[in-house]
Amino acid sequence: MKNSKIKLFSQSLLFAGALSMTACTGWFDNVPPYEATEDMLDGDNVKIGAFFPQLQRNVISTHNNQFQRSENLIGDIYSGYMAIPTNFNSNMNNSTYFFQDAWLNVPFEKVYTQAIGAYGEIKRNTGGEYSELHVYQWAQILKIASMHRFTDMWGPIPYLAVGSGAMTTPYDSQETVYMKFFEELDKAVEVLSKFVANNPGSKPMAEYDLVYGGDYAKWIKFANSLHLRLAMRLAYVKPDVAQREAEKAVTAQGGLITSNDDNAGVKSVGANEVINQLWTMWASYQDIRMGASFLSVLDGYDDPRLGKMFSLGNLNNREGYFALRTGINLDTNKDSRLGYSCPNIQSNTPIVWMNAAEVAFLKAEGALRGWNMGVDAEEAYKQGITLSFAEWGAGGADAYMKDSKKTAANYVDPLTSSNNINAVSHITIAWDESDSKDKNLERIITQKWIAMFPNGHEAWTEYRRTGYPQLFPVKVNNSAGTIDTDIQIRRMPFAKSEYTLNPEGIRKAVELLGGPDNGGTRLWWDVENKSVN
Repeated sequence: MKNSKIKLFSQSLLFAGALSMTACTGWFDNVPPYEATEDMLDGDNVKIGAFFPQLQRNVISTHNNQFQRSENLIGDIYSGYMAIPTNFNSNMNNSTYFFQDAWLNVPFEKVYTQAIGAYGEIKRNTGGEYSELHVYQWAQILKIASMHRFTDMWGPIPYLAVGSGAMTTPYDSQETVYMKFFEELDKAVEVLSKFVANNPGSKPMAEYDLVYGGDYAKWIKFANSLHLRLAMRLAYVKPDVAQREAEKAVTAQGGLITSNDDNAGVKSVGANEVINQLWTMWASYQDIRMGASFLSVLDGYDDPRLGKMFSLGNLNNREGYFALRTGINLDTNKDSRLGYSCPNIQSNTPIVWMNAAEVAFLKAEGALRGWNMGVDAEEAYKQGITLSFAEWGAGGADAYMKDSKKTAANYVDPLTSSNNINAVSHITIAWDESDSKDKNLERIITQKWIAMFPNGHEAWTEYRRTGYPQLFPVKVNNSAGTIDTDIQIRRMPFAKSEYTLNPEGIRKAVELLGGPDNGGTRLWWDVENKSVN
């Protein structure tokens, strides 16, 4: 296999020789220079401590332009959560399935490689792949939290050899990457569990942990929950492996995330100020508003979480919840659309990677498939809804779960009637044991989709995996026929910079992909015919 050279911000995948943090400001976004002084690099466990905040900041990017092009203008809009009110490049942009080369390069060049750079330096300083050090195994969990988002965006990625210190690294198939994820998570849980047992109450990396303040017991729960998420991803393509890994995750030592107190997400900690860039998108850039699919479901359900997740809009002196459909013709002036509803996300809102509600819905799906999840599907489904209502501070969960009548509402564009569209989802809320497994799966995933907001990347991934919830298609499709409007977008094309720098590497990556490098090619786990057996 030929090696593909990863294009970097710097001249090397890893920092070579004596590390000079003052020279790394182009690589490390928003990292205060005092985070990695020479004194810190000589202490117990802090030699690599400064790299952990950077690794955490790149699970979901905390830099505004990188977040916009790797998250907001991809998963946030393709999941149906949000839509853009401006016609970037005369409507020739992601929302209409036309991909700008510069936008495609950002997730690879600036987010993927930053995460690799931080992880690689940790690996180099801890002995590498077979290290029993707790700090290295914590880094493994963080690496997987970041890398699974990229393989689910592109398919094949460079993975097995990342962090080796080599200037080149091969692309790996998505199947290979997923199997390695499971192996690495098993090892990380084993090592961290031993550390917790032998050092009760110890938090050796607290000052570098933006998520759990150094509490490895909570990181173990996250690792097991992430294992469950990844196992479920294979439910259609490798059901036996999916069941085995899901059941392993549910019974693993340390348990799962079952309480909102244990939700995984980046927070501002001490000098490590973190801005939730979704706030920047709606409040500063004014480039994002509520999506029509999200409003259709929440409004139709009369969902109490709607007012917690989005603000009331104001159009022509009329107040209400107003949403925008993705992939429509937009004029050059977005001022008329700024009155649409905005996400209730502030600059200091934690950036949630995974919550307890998602874990409950994962168990609900597993139980629906006949797997041993320690709970039946209906109970886990209700747990997920209850946890989500509690997370958002919404009341009325019990009454909501009993509603067997309400369905999604038709979408009415408050400014342009030609954008109106009838509801495409007709699933009700209340659990119905007499329904088919596929219909109850739609019920589970629709509620899971609501509960995961605003994690658009994961919501888009689950939509591709299951076909649920049913989302409005784009009205304008500028993909030149490479993406079916009804099937919708399945992946992002590879970084265009790789075609210039690494033509042989990309040739092999496309071969592993098994289809053309466009948005219509399905990923490995995204099978065409989906049915729950």
